[in-house]
Amino acid sequence: MRLTDSRALTRVRQFLWGTWRQGSSMRRQLVGRYGYLVLLIIIILAVDLYPFFDALRLSFFAKNLMNPGGDRFTGMGNFVRLLTKEPLFWPTLWNTIVFTIGSVVFEYLIGLGSALLLTSRFIPMKNLFKALVLLPWAVPIAINSLIWKFMLAPNYGFINQILDRLGAHDFLQMNWLGDLSLVMPVVIGVNVWRSFPFYAITLMAGLATIPKELYESAQVDGASWPARFWHITMPGIKNVSMVVVVLHLIWTFTNFDVIYLLTGGGPLHASEVLPTLLYQQAFELFDMGYASAIGLFILIFLVVTVGPLYFRANAKT
Repeated sequence: MRLTDSRALTRVRQFLWGTWRQGSSMRRQLVGRYGYLVLLIIIILAVDLYPFFDALRLSFFAKNLMNPGGDRFTGMGNFVRLLTKEPLFWPTLWNTIVFTIGSVVFEYLIGLGSALLLTSRFIPMKNLFKALVLLPWAVPIAINSLIWKFMLAPNYGFINQILDRLGAHDFLQMNWLGDLSLVMPVVIGVNVWRSFPFYAITLMAGLATIPKELYESAQVDGASWPARFWHITMPGIKNVSMVVVVLHLIWTFTNFDVIYLLTGGGPLHASEVLPTLLYQQAFELFDMGYASAIGLFILIFLVVTVGPLYFRANAKT
């Protein structure tokens, strides 16, 4: 009986040890497969979620860095102030919408035209032209903006000098960025010049996925170029177009650097947009609570207006 008990005990020990070793191996595999997700989650919490929830908290407080210790809970006070008492809010919101829609429309049209030209068989040295088209996008935003600010300057600016040489002497002293009626179209133009290469490259990739047989069949059937464009090209790049437009609606609405570097929101707030207004409240007036409310309004506005388009674009891709 004792020998039998000893053998049974040994078997139990071997079984438990084998189970433990097998469990350890499984645990190592789980750590190897999913352990990196822990680091990713920590980074997301630290970089994205914590700043977001802290800004959400600040939007309900009156917090000014020039008045340490004077924080107080105001509830919806910052939002009421923004929507009813801020004289710049509605003009700034309108400027932001105009800047966003104007930029995205012309970026798409010029980008699509460039993509069609660069994929045409009649264009020589395509690689060279592709590099030239991509150049504005490759140059940093700050350098782009400062170069354009110098080129648009009155008297010595390159644009005015060229116009003066062509005989339009009245344009020599034209202050493109200082004119109330011209500043927004000029800023949109600069932003379009910088951003249309992204559209061109992306739409070229979309055009490459359209089977050439469709064009050949349509041409054999006698379809004209406009008919082939509307019934083959546009449906073929519909999903790509949706994605790039939705992304640029978000990026342009939250764009800060182009306008800030060109005009700073002037003259007389004619080119002021919500991101520059937020910057002024946060880093010039140090009103962090009010600035957080502006940032939260931007988020809510984008979720309501662009959010459905974003989910629709993701569903199609």
